[in-house]
Amino acid sequence: MALTFIDLFAGAGGLSEGFIQAGFTPIAHIEMDHYACDTLRTRAAFHYLKDNRGLNEYIRYLKNKKEKTNGSSLWNEVPNSVIASVIQAEISKKNITHIFHRVDNLRKERPLDVVIGGPPCQAYSVVGRARIGKKEVEKDPRNGLYKFYIKFLRYYQPKMFVFENVTGIKTAKNGKPFADIQKSAKKLGYQMDFKTQNAAWYNVLQNRK
Repeated sequence: MALTFIDLFAGAGGLSEGFIQAGFTPIAHIEMDHYACDTLRTRAAFHYLKDNRGLNEYIRYLKNKKEKTNGSSLWNEVPNSVIASVIQAEISKKNITHIFHRVDNLRKERPLDVVIGGPPCQAYSVVGRARIGKKEVEKDPRNGLYKFYIKFLRYYQPKMFVFENVTGIKTAKNGKPFADIQKSAKKLGYQMDFKTQNAAWYNVLQNRK
């Protein structure tokens, strides 16, 4: 049986896409941006149609899609549960219980094997810090979003997790957030390993670490 996962701070779904191609089954993608969620819904519909011999519907959608329209004409061709797997919500203190409830409804009795995701990294990246400014970056509320990632680990206790971020997270704020992540993971019973990857090593035309 394929391992299941949820994707936090999912963006347009690049990390999810890799896990799906590797054979994992998504339960939910959680993202606050409206347009990113539209992309996630369209990809969820694509994968459903591909797995159920319905790619002709997807090809027809691509040929007939009008500019400046969302993918609702495609989403209507798949079960509502497929589209509902995309949760458009800000991961925050006021929303987290509601998000847990929605994920629990989606997974039903299925185990949740893996949590993946990369909290917004502008506050940790070297470029982001240079653009925002040293004083302003210290006050950036995105600095603490990793703490919500830890809350998901505590609530679901997955077999494993993948926390993706920029290399600057190791030095931002004198390394405090990164040390806190490791300490929190260890306290929850996880053995955490970390290493730098470069997209260029995997035939991506971008020198992105």
